[in-house]
Amino acid sequence: MTATDEAPAPVRVTREDDSRFYPYPPTGEQLDSVTTVISATDSKPWVKKWYGASAMAWAVDNMSVLAQALRSDGRQAAIDLGKDAAEELRGVKRDAGTYVHDVQEALILWAASPGRTGADIALPVLPEHLENAWYDDEPLVDVVDWMVDGFLAFVTDFSPVIEATEMAVYNQPLGIAGTLDAILTLTGYAVHPDGDRLIACPGGAVRLCVDTKTGRSPEGTWKEQLAAYRRMTECQPDPVSGLHPMPPTDAAAVLHLRPSYPDGYLLMMVAGPADEAAWERFSRAASVYRERQIVRDKPGASIRPLRPDGTMPGPRLCDLAGEGYGRALSPLARALGPGAELEVVASFTAAELLAVKGVGPKLIDATREMLAGQGLYLRGEEPAPLPGTAEQAVA
Repeated sequence: MTATDEAPAPVRVTREDDSRFYPYPPTGEQLDSVTTVISATDSKPWVKKWYGASAMAWAVDNMSVLAQALRSDGRQAAIDLGKDAAEELRGVKRDAGTYVHDVQEALILWAASPGRTGADIALPVLPEHLENAWYDDEPLVDVVDWMVDGFLAFVTDFSPVIEATEMAVYNQPLGIAGTLDAILTLTGYAVHPDGDRLIACPGGAVRLCVDTKTGRSPEGTWKEQLAAYRRMTECQPDPVSGLHPMPPTDAAAVLHLRPSYPDGYLLMMVAGPADEAAWERFSRAASVYRERQIVRDKPGASIRPLRPDGTMPGPRLCDLAGEGYGRALSPLARALGPGAELEVVASFTAAELLAVKGVGPKLIDATREMLAGQGLYLRGEEPAPLPGTAEQAVA
């Protein structure tokens, strides 16, 4: 790459809160990840219990360390030790999950390559900090072994034609995107007229949108994830290519890799009616998720007691909290008090407000906008009355 070349835009981006989005290639618009939408709208009460149990387990195993921290650094420092230990363990579990996904990707890419053999699978190097890690209550190294065995058995049994792997897919009108595991074709099959299973069909072929899973127990949201992928409108086969229409598929299926299955895997088709229902659920969830990202936390306008003369008092600085003026409100509230009415703010000139600590030119503009929303202006900036108005006549 030369100095003038631009690196391709990232296919997906992880935010600080671990949610993810995909920049839409033509515009850079942030499209929410399918898995982020599902995670945000799928309750997982066990997570809090897991954190509590992990912190307590660490405390029981490290009581002397905890007591020393309590004596030397105080109660909060001791609490933080247990909390940090749980977060560190959670980080290892998260990294183990990422590694498992990377193994899945390597297996699918291998299956799509020409002249493949079981001996030429290039698995990602296991990070040193995961050498003794566990995944879903099993040693991670054992999980990788049975994943490989199950996937090899699947490829041997079905000889799938892999048409797409790890492909970014987009539904810009709905505001979502994702990365599907694979689109593959199985020959000799057809979808039953009832849409609930595959049947033998000499000379036939079925194109499936497949997601590979390794979790111990199936989850209902798997169907929603696949339903969303199947209904994407565009795809990007690789980070540097342009967008293409999403290829249609006949059905969705989950490739579940588990050592408890006789062949190490189970290929499960999502029935047509279940696929439609899953799409309806996901669509509603995506709508709720997007709306919650933009809704204001504040319920609405503050209600104040009437003045003695029965008139409504004007808004105070504290009444506008949560309405988007935070950067302007904070220094003004520190200087004038949170109960100061906007009419008091309007009694200052711009120069006088600039003398307030923390107020700069940009915040003056924000203050003007805040006052204008209430029909107020900084002193000396009131608009001239229009010709023929009562204000001009009095003047």
